[in-house]
Amino acid sequence: MSLVINEKSLPRLQLIGMLTLVLVFTLGLGIHFTLQHERDFEASLAALEAETLAQQQSLLEAEVDSKRNYLEFVRSRTESVLKTSLKVQVDQALRLAEAIYAQEKGKRPEKEIRRLVVEALRPLRFFDGRGYFFIDDLAGNCVLLPTAPGREGSSLLDNRDDSGHYIMRGLIEAGTRGDGYSRYRWYAPGNEKEMADKIAYVRRFEPFGWLIGAGDYLYQMEADLQREALERLRSVRFAHDGYLAVLHENGNILITPANPGIEGRRLDSLGGSDEQRTIGRILDLARQGGGPIRYDWINPATGRLSPKLSVVRPVESWGWVLIAGVYLDDLQEDLARRRSSLESGVRQHISTTALVLAVAAGATLLFSFFFSGWLARLFRQYREDLDSRNAQLLENARELKLAAQVFESGNEGMVITDGDNRIITVNQAFTRITGYRPEEVVGQNPAIFSSGRHDADFYRQMWHQLRDTGAWAGEIWNRRKDGSFFPEWLNISSVRDEGGQASHYIAAFSDITERKAAEAQVRHLAEYDALTNLPNRVLLQDRLGQAIAAARRAGSCLALLFLDLDRFKNINDSLGHTVGDQVLCQVGERLLTAVRASDTVSRLGGDEFVLLLPQLESPAQAASVAEKLLHTLATPLAIDDYELAVTPSIGIAVFPEDGEDGDTLLKNADAAMYVAKESGRNNYQYFTAAMNARVSQRLLLENNLRQALARQELALHYQPQYDLHSGTLVGCEALLRWRQPEQGLIPPDRFIPVAEETGLILPIGQWVLREACRQAQAWQDAGLPPLVVAVNISAVQFRQANLAALVQEALAASGLSPCWLELELTESMLMEDGERHTQTLAQLKAMGIRLALDDFGTGYSSLAYLKRFSLDKLKIDRSFIRDLPQDADDAAITTAIIGMARDLGLETLAEGVETEQQWSFLAERGCAQMQGFLRARPMPADEITALLGRHGSATPANG
Repeated sequence: MSLVINEKSLPRLQLIGMLTLVLVFTLGLGIHFTLQHERDFEASLAALEAETLAQQQSLLEAEVDSKRNYLEFVRSRTESVLKTSLKVQVDQALRLAEAIYAQEKGKRPEKEIRRLVVEALRPLRFFDGRGYFFIDDLAGNCVLLPTAPGREGSSLLDNRDDSGHYIMRGLIEAGTRGDGYSRYRWYAPGNEKEMADKIAYVRRFEPFGWLIGAGDYLYQMEADLQREALERLRSVRFAHDGYLAVLHENGNILITPANPGIEGRRLDSLGGSDEQRTIGRILDLARQGGGPIRYDWINPATGRLSPKLSVVRPVESWGWVLIAGVYLDDLQEDLARRRSSLESGVRQHISTTALVLAVAAGATLLFSFFFSGWLARLFRQYREDLDSRNAQLLENARELKLAAQVFESGNEGMVITDGDNRIITVNQAFTRITGYRPEEVVGQNPAIFSSGRHDADFYRQMWHQLRDTGAWAGEIWNRRKDGSFFPEWLNISSVRDEGGQASHYIAAFSDITERKAAEAQVRHLAEYDALTNLPNRVLLQDRLGQAIAAARRAGSCLALLFLDLDRFKNINDSLGHTVGDQVLCQVGERLLTAVRASDTVSRLGGDEFVLLLPQLESPAQAASVAEKLLHTLATPLAIDDYELAVTPSIGIAVFPEDGEDGDTLLKNADAAMYVAKESGRNNYQYFTAAMNARVSQRLLLENNLRQALARQELALHYQPQYDLHSGTLVGCEALLRWRQPEQGLIPPDRFIPVAEETGLILPIGQWVLREACRQAQAWQDAGLPPLVVAVNISAVQFRQANLAALVQEALAASGLSPCWLELELTESMLMEDGERHTQTLAQLKAMGIRLALDDFGTGYSSLAYLKRFSLDKLKIDRSFIRDLPQDADDAAITTAIIGMARDLGLETLAEGVETEQQWSFLAERGCAQMQGFLRARPMPADEITALLGRHGSATPANG
């Protein structure tokens, strides 16, 4: 039977064929996707396990490298910490001598006054009892030497150390300018045969021509810092159960939180135990530079040996070995959860694929049915189209007439040429733009308009594109009849005959002179800084990309200098942004004078400048330029009536060593700049790889901190404060806690400095103030005894001019009476801007708010500030309480602080009370209040609620 194809049978045949094709295709796809999902599952599972272990090892490496950097930083501060501590002690001794002299002058003979000063300083000790004060006169005679009183009254002018240095003469030279440091060597305590480095600080006591001083050995201060560092490392926790262990390279076990019983022991004292073999492997790895290691170790959570992954790093300067590790059992649990999730996802993918294929098949079948109907209608439409073509021809004739009218009346210049490029006709807009009349150009070649700005290659490419594609469009410069040049946007189209040859060319153009001028202005605004007229980030990136390409071709190097003005914010805050803008302009002008014409000086924003130095012969040239910039900016700037000293911190990144693209070089130069700031400012630093890791960690912490408030990750804990005589709960201190979902509980000493530096402390501090007031009022609303809540104010908050208004707003929002709020300040905050801070404190006192001076005794301990500012309470720092009552020096200092506060009408509160003996000692000396682990640790608000129910009502001291 023959197959008949007509208007009715063709759509039916098409429908049958399409249905068969869809069914076969759907079945094949279903089988293919099912097998593919199974292969993907196996590959994803293997990749998941490898990725998890790699991520954990990276986290461990970051953690142990961070702590090694911290230890190197602590060690580098040994001498500066010793000098600062000596200066604090000698300053206090000098104030005591001046006070005795001022009190007894005119009442006693000078000889008697001298004896009183000597005897007052003789028993004083510090630095855990090893520190003492000495007195010499300018002739080299010993006046006071508590460790060798037999030498008092004799001349020590010719005493020398084992290097030949005259010790007494060095002290006299240091004191000739009023005060100074002297470095020498002397016999270490308990070793009369070997001398050690020692630093002394002296100040001149003018009434008697004395030098009052104190000194200590560098190795002893370094030992103190090592003990502090170990205690800090002991408390470090990360991941689920990660911790740090520290060994000495000689085999001593310094800290191991999982097995504290072996701390302090040597490796050879462990016998043939598994611990000895494991620690031996770790020490061997440390001698090879460190790295990852796996071993079995006791899991504190289960008490059994568990496989563990650790990263080992040596700390060569102290002979220590750092170990950061996690237990792999916890990783297996996480892998099991993620494997289950992956399996569920694969099953879901297979189900989804089947559903999608079924829906696609159904949709295709439905489409096929409608398509066959459409095809039948298409045949009918074809006949109707034939009838409409005649009508369309008539319509085209009318459109041609309309096009002729548009040609003459359009705003664009129009030129029509023949196939040989001779002008046939032009429109009125052509005459208006070029100045040529039609009769002057008809029959001419358009080359008569050439400006001469384009070479022959330009026109050759234009005609090549026109012949290949039938059209060309672009910007071109032409010449008017009066000889002036102008830019135009030109569109050329070719009209072809039946043989495919160009019979005519149609050109339409418009004068873009005004647009080009506007573009140039916009380009300048987009590429240059509006204030300094220096290149901005956009133009810098463009030039940097070109310079990198040129350096890569030539095999040369280039440098990027990231310059930030030190403490520029102080100029804006104190003198206003107008002066600050003038400073930026003058700095930009000076920078331009210090570099070559081929170099680029750009401003990224704020007080940040970036200098691009291309075509350098060696990286050392960048240091020469940095030195020149430091020298150029060393001269003060004359701004209005001010002479302003501005110093820069400069970070240097070199191509290709520090990065092979612009973004990497800029990021690394920025990281080096921050290290320059940390190194004391007014210097330059080359980028190193360690900087990148440190800046990345800090940036991650800052980014997480910015979201902590919104994510409700911050919380307040409260440490109770008790009356030392009645034992009554009288108040509590609000302490900020941050529990980050990924990093766990982050110590305040890590995130508070970042918050202060970035300004995040302002919203965080305002939240703490509001939350503390709200909670205090909530306790009262619940019928509980009222309680004084103490809130710490940071230095950044205290500088706010509207601090009093913010406190008033927090009180108003909570409904809390001001008498139940206490603000804690530090001495360094009060000394920044005394006059302005006096006004702020007066406003707070007028509101009825209590003011406390925190950590008294650890800073300047200025009696003048106690007299000047209206304070209510002194908080004695825990460093003086820790060794009470055994330590005589701490006992004397604490007793003096309590007595002085009582005479000034101030309350005293002791921090860090942990024993009953400390409680009794403080109560007997008249201290009013305490807080510490003896009675309670910091706790959440709900635990304070239960505690309040067991104590009597608290009464505010100013209420």
